[in-house]
Amino acid sequence: EPLLTKDCTDREINAVDSEFQGGRTSPWWRYVGIMNQSANPEHPFHVACGNTTVLRDEPKERGLDLYDEMVKLYNTCYSANGMKLVVIGRESTAELAAIVKDMFGSILNKGVTMPIGDGHSDRPPFLREQWNTLLLQSPVQDVKELSFSWVIPYQAPLWRTKPTAYIRHLLGGEGPGSVVSVLKRRGLISGCSCSDGKWLEGSFSLLNVSFDLTERGLDEIEEIGAHLFAYLGMLQRTTPQKWIFDEMKRLAEIKFTFQQDAHPFELCEEMSLSLQRLPPEEVLSGKMLMYEFDPEGISAVLSRLTLDRVRVWHHARVLADRCVEKDSSYGSPMACLPLESRWLERWREASSAGGSGEPAEAPDALADCEPPLACVFHRQDDILQQPKAHASFLIYTPFLCRSVQNFVKAELWCRCVEESLKEFAYDAEVAGVGYSLSLGAVAVALVLHGFNDKLGVLLDAVMEKVMSLREIPETVYNIVADAYCDEVSSIAYHSPPYAQCGMRFLELTSRGAVYPWHKRHAACRQMRREELSGLADELFHASGCHVEALMLGNIRPDEARHLAGRLVQGLGLRKALDAVPERAEAVLPAGTTLWELDATDAEARNHAIYARFQLPDSVETFMLLRLLSKVLGAKFFDVVRTQQQLGYVAQLAASRSMKFSYLNAVVQTEFPPNYARSRIDAFLNEYLTRVEQFLSDEEFEICRAGLLSELQTKHKTLMEEVSRYMGCVSNRTYDFDRRKRSIAYLEEDASPGELRRFVSAQLRKAPRLYTQVRKTNTWDDKPIPEGASIPEDPPDMRRWTTHEATVASFASEAQWVPYCTEVRAAAAAAGASGCREREGGPRASAAAGPWMKSSGGPTPGRGGVFVCVLITGLPGAKPLCDDLAGLG
Repeated sequence: EPLLTKDCTDREINAVDSEFQGGRTSPWWRYVGIMNQSANPEHPFHVACGNTTVLRDEPKERGLDLYDEMVKLYNTCYSANGMKLVVIGRESTAELAAIVKDMFGSILNKGVTMPIGDGHSDRPPFLREQWNTLLLQSPVQDVKELSFSWVIPYQAPLWRTKPTAYIRHLLGGEGPGSVVSVLKRRGLISGCSCSDGKWLEGSFSLLNVSFDLTERGLDEIEEIGAHLFAYLGMLQRTTPQKWIFDEMKRLAEIKFTFQQDAHPFELCEEMSLSLQRLPPEEVLSGKMLMYEFDPEGISAVLSRLTLDRVRVWHHARVLADRCVEKDSSYGSPMACLPLESRWLERWREASSAGGSGEPAEAPDALADCEPPLACVFHRQDDILQQPKAHASFLIYTPFLCRSVQNFVKAELWCRCVEESLKEFAYDAEVAGVGYSLSLGAVAVALVLHGFNDKLGVLLDAVMEKVMSLREIPETVYNIVADAYCDEVSSIAYHSPPYAQCGMRFLELTSRGAVYPWHKRHAACRQMRREELSGLADELFHASGCHVEALMLGNIRPDEARHLAGRLVQGLGLRKALDAVPERAEAVLPAGTTLWELDATDAEARNHAIYARFQLPDSVETFMLLRLLSKVLGAKFFDVVRTQQQLGYVAQLAASRSMKFSYLNAVVQTEFPPNYARSRIDAFLNEYLTRVEQFLSDEEFEICRAGLLSELQTKHKTLMEEVSRYMGCVSNRTYDFDRRKRSIAYLEEDASPGELRRFVSAQLRKAPRLYTQVRKTNTWDDKPIPEGASIPEDPPDMRRWTTHEATVASFASEAQWVPYCTEVRAAAAAAGASGCREREGGPRASAAAGPWMKSSGGPTPGRGGVFVCVLITGLPGAKPLCDDLAGLG
């Protein structure tokens, strides 16, 4: 039974308010607030996000005691018949049943009727005259979105027929002849999604069609709406097609059959939510599979998608002058206006006259494809047993490192390739395969994933587009550049304060094509389409390149080599690099450093403090840091967030980069930043001392066992396996057995004494950097608690107070630790593939050509030795190596 103590209630109000303030600039939470404001006051639906005003101040004004109301709600609604419980464990069902009975058996069944479904109120959730409007919003972030939204009957009981799935499939499709395809060709939108109301649904459902607008699209609302309503009119006049349903049904069965295993925590939550809507025997399959074709049900929903029932949402910063109202939850600028008569007339004509005939059958471009696949580092699946593979190619090119302009050119070019392939890629994604083309630090990254027998076809299509896209069409460029500039602007100037801390740290300590977001934004705004002409030659041919790949899943070694060779041939790679472009990380200065920065988001009402202890990376160091974070992480959250109420974002955790391991503590707060930093310091000083002096064997063993359990867990999905190994390739360490060595260290060497010595001898002496981002608006900080004070900083603490000047000065003075740039490094790892294969990591397959030079090492499985020699301070080392090789 919950304790429901009054003082805990007061603390939670502060925590809820902190979360509320953190979402103040979020488009989603502003949307939720306006949905609450729009609701019919006579209907039980309401979704107010709690804060101190609605949870503390307003109840007091109405003579209500929130604590009493909470207890009343608990006594009337906390009932066993309204709950679903899922427990997953290794114990027998009898043991699990006993655990459940012991822990949950006391919950009473009060026979409560849950307010779910259309029938629990005779009032509509939204009044038509308030819903059927044009809603304008001026967001903080660089968002340009147009949405058409309809309230429809509650859809959860229709899980066998899923009529809205059929409709969303057609409205959100990107294939030839679709609304999305036509609008993209006209340069009006950059993307589209068709969705439901997510967790807002319960007494009704929503059907939303949302378009991401280009700059040109901002002035073409009428045109976009005309295309949408013309397509809707066609669907309403056309009998739902069974072949479309059958195709969706087959694809759903394939996806369900070959879906990746879920993490137990995620699976528990998903199943318990599904049990609220589905019978137990359908809890896993019911929400995915299509069972029965219901043309009448589809037509019934389509009949509700009319002009007199639609709400049009328009979100864009250019609407600021028209948004003269404020929403009641967040005070965000908005306006609720009648739909323009000109639009309605045009859309009504389009709905009744536009479009005719049946939707075109999708081409089966993937149907007759052969399965050619290959790679550099390879591991064939022996766990998941699914017909899927994942291929990652890293194409290193010096072009990216020369300037931020080059980097932005390449990033825009990658997105233009993706946009040009959207129609083909959409059909491929529906059929279970996909790809991405993006940039890493010094490499172009091409990723293929999905059913392994189709990856070759997808690779050929991408290669053909890459090499044939000599000139970027103006429509494609405008769509991509518009969306890219908005995205980069939002990241650069509207990221939450704690994320800004991370961006500034990366800018300070990383070298090698790591360009800050504000510089990318400036470069993007000055970019012209013509600058992308012939960029493939500059990327892949002018200076040469170097390719490495990782392939995992249901793919044989010969298939992997063949797919890699196909990439090389498709790109026409001939010239190899002498060295991979340089990357490096900086060593932080000794002692403690405070770096104070202004927030880039003028609307942010929080400060952020990010503390980092930096230590040279090793298996032992990182495992000890992870153990320490297991010991202290929950305590940090309890003290800093729950007890001291510093802020909703509060975390202590270990992390690692290529060269360093870190202990991190982060807090996002409305209190003065120096006060919050002093609380982090106080916690670390107190609890590190407790670890040194009072850490018990029992607590250590609990944390060690938990960490071991995490490391020993087999991957549940192909993407989990990719995430385990991809960093070894992208960072060029090829250290695939690090997890095994980490487990061995925890089992054999880790001890309470070792952790105590580590804290005293290494962590306390490690360089410590506080990145402190402070808000720039006039919103008052929360007052510090009565009797509290902000202590003076130690006199030897280093203080930085500028941004770009500090980065430049630090870069010239810091010690930089370089990454591996040797082109033969991966090939050398191939020589040790025999042992790596036995250790469970990917097997390395070296092949001749500009993408990988042969190491000449022993063939795996035929015996022999692999020798790695490190020689420092000795001139003429090569003859010594030759002498060693002469030993045979």
